[in-house]
Amino acid sequence: MDPKRTGPNGSQWGASQKEKGRNYMGNIVLLDDLTINKIAAGEVIERPLNVVKEVVENSIDAGATKIIVEIKKGGKQLIKVIDNGKGIPKDDMDIALERHATSKLRKIEDLEKIYTMGFRGEALASIVSVAKLTMISRTSNDDFGTKLVAEAGDILEREETGAQLGTTIMVENLFFNVPVRYKFLKQDATEFKYIKDWIQKAALSIPSISFKLINEGKVCFQSNGNGKIEDVIYSIYGKEIKENLVKVNFEEDDVKVTGVIGNTMVARDSRKDQILFLNKRNIKNQVLINSADQAFKGSTGIGKYGFFILNLEMPANFYDINAHPTKMEVRFEDESKIYKIFYHAIKNAILSKDFLGNTQNDENNDEYISNEFDFLTNHFGQKVEENNDRKMEDKKEIQTDSSNVENDKIEESVLKSENYFARRTINANESVNLLEQKNELIHRENKREVNYKYIGILFRTFIIVEIEDELYLIDQHAAHERLLYEQIKENYKNHISSNSQMILMPEVYNLTNKEFEFVQKNLNLFQSYGFDVEMFGNNAVKINGIPDIEYRAKSKNIFLEVLDEMITNERASLKDVEERFVATVACKAAVKANMDLVPQEVEYLIQNLLTLKNPYTCPHGRPTTIKISKEELLKINGK
Repeated sequence: MDPKRTGPNGSQWGASQKEKGRNYMGNIVLLDDLTINKIAAGEVIERPLNVVKEVVENSIDAGATKIIVEIKKGGKQLIKVIDNGKGIPKDDMDIALERHATSKLRKIEDLEKIYTMGFRGEALASIVSVAKLTMISRTSNDDFGTKLVAEAGDILEREETGAQLGTTIMVENLFFNVPVRYKFLKQDATEFKYIKDWIQKAALSIPSISFKLINEGKVCFQSNGNGKIEDVIYSIYGKEIKENLVKVNFEEDDVKVTGVIGNTMVARDSRKDQILFLNKRNIKNQVLINSADQAFKGSTGIGKYGFFILNLEMPANFYDINAHPTKMEVRFEDESKIYKIFYHAIKNAILSKDFLGNTQNDENNDEYISNEFDFLTNHFGQKVEENNDRKMEDKKEIQTDSSNVENDKIEESVLKSENYFARRTINANESVNLLEQKNELIHRENKREVNYKYIGILFRTFIIVEIEDELYLIDQHAAHERLLYEQIKENYKNHISSNSQMILMPEVYNLTNKEFEFVQKNLNLFQSYGFDVEMFGNNAVKINGIPDIEYRAKSKNIFLEVLDEMITNERASLKDVEERFVATVACKAAVKANMDLVPQEVEYLIQNLLTLKNPYTCPHGRPTTIKISKEELLKINGK
């Protein structure tokens, strides 16, 4: 800049013009460094969690294998992070507190190969502008450590001190000079909960690092750093979750997906336990969430979400981590490709022996997955998940559960393995009495080898079957519910005209305002799946027909039971209404516990259940079977 350049008020615009500008009486002035840093801190440091995140990520980048985090008053009073990383050279201590000072980036091109957690050089500068910061560090080349104390952007103390290898950072009195920001912090327990949750995710992302979290002098979380994610999961979630995990290890086109998913026993009511990492960095991405939803459909039950902790590894030029200052949100260069890979990674694990009890590979049908992706996105980067909630009356074709679509795309069912049946042959076309279905769900040969041994019925609820060296308890209600669910959807999918059976004496029901409004709104849904509903005026409806399936419930009540269940759970999103509807019809029509079954009905349930793509849960996520191995039984007896 030309030092003789004239400023707006006629003064010389030189190196000191910044100071002169502050005395300029116009509307525009240059802010001082402290104000600039405090404004910048507002984007980077919103609460104590952000301090912990930034400092711990620096520890990770420094190659630390042990990280201790101590918290007092939710992080408002004290945040202390101790690591055994490589340390900060003494000559770099001062500049480390300057904005945009970093050891991880030299030029813009380096962004395409950045794998470190931090790289912007804003963290320490932002922290020191809104708190008191003490930093002690020693490298392997130094005999002594360096202690540096700074507050509100100014360095107050700098001296040599004894120190262990690595870095210790203490942040005290956070937001002491920003009372507005401090006022909006939550209670200490809540702020600490945020910190604990993040530390646990950090331990999950890098199980080779030992983390210890101390709150008010008490250790509340610790990982051993042995590199086993299962041990970290055990320390967070407990034994039950650990024992119901399936490993994921999938690689395609320089993209690798590793981690674990939960089986049907650990499906969740929320997405809280769907944890994503990208090159070990915790992220949020709707494309990946949508991909996981499609992969899990048919395996978790209606209204349930799959449990997963997964890390994607890929070249840095495949994504952009700069979408947000927190580096949580990420954009992919080719979202369609990442969607497919993530889908296949989860689906392969779902179809594995550990998840289902047999082995089957997912067919890589790119056409199907591309169509699914197009449904979720209009164009690159634009999410249109809300379009999934379009009203039923606007649908030309009601969408089916993705598991049904996948039935046309995925190879033969895992349950068609030759290992399943050897002890008896049943004619698939023989009469099965009450449970006989007019529209066969599965198209089979007249004769099929069925390798099972029927033992009996326990508590008038569980059908006992022996298969190989394993004992299966089949829940008769859950099993029949799954069969009816698949039949109803198959009827609709194949456009079976006779999917409604007429009632000899049509029923007229007087409904409440809410019930009548719900039926009106979802009339197309009722009719599409076999309910012949006629609006009868004055909040009354006339039921002329019901879905053409076999019932063990009182069929004349099925409409009211389904309606009541749907309204009770009306809080679900519109896109789930259809699935809940079909699942509810199946549930209300299915045999119940304590209902006696004739031998033909038992045979029907066993044979048909074991031919389904997903026989392991009812549509609501309850297991249809309980498996006990021979080894487990022998162990019980001490053999």
